[in-house]
Amino acid sequence: MFHTGPRSGTAVKGAEASAPDAELYFQRCRWCHTTTFQRLLCPTCGSTDLNPELSEGEGVISVRRGVAAADADLWPVYMSEGFTVRCRVDGPLHAVRPGVRVKVSSGVGVTGRRPVVRLCEEVPLDGWI
Repeated sequence: MFHTGPRSGTAVKGAEASAPDAELYFQRCRWCHTTTFQRLLCPTCGSTDLNPELSEGEGVISVRRGVAAADADLWPVYMSEGFTVRCRVDGPLHAVRPGVRVKVSSGVGVTGRRPVVRLCEEVPLDGWI
């Protein structure tokens, strides 16, 4: 479902850009209530008792550091439930930056793929609001 070919003008192009909103599931530890994404153990207490929950699908793009060339189109997104997930962003390249609100788009349920998020805010080309 994800398009990995050439892009022009947006961070993600293809069928996923026009599809309806999708669901994103995360995990919550039943012991300490820490939220996480696609883990086998709780990062806080080490428990394996993780309960899947449906995310609201809203978050904010975070600062990324030490990006490898293979991951250049992935951005860390801090979700409203408290976990971070690396996502592809659907929107104008000039608008994809830390602090911008996003919402989960399509193609989330595919194993081995990254979620796609779309920008919630329109940002002018010059970057000034």
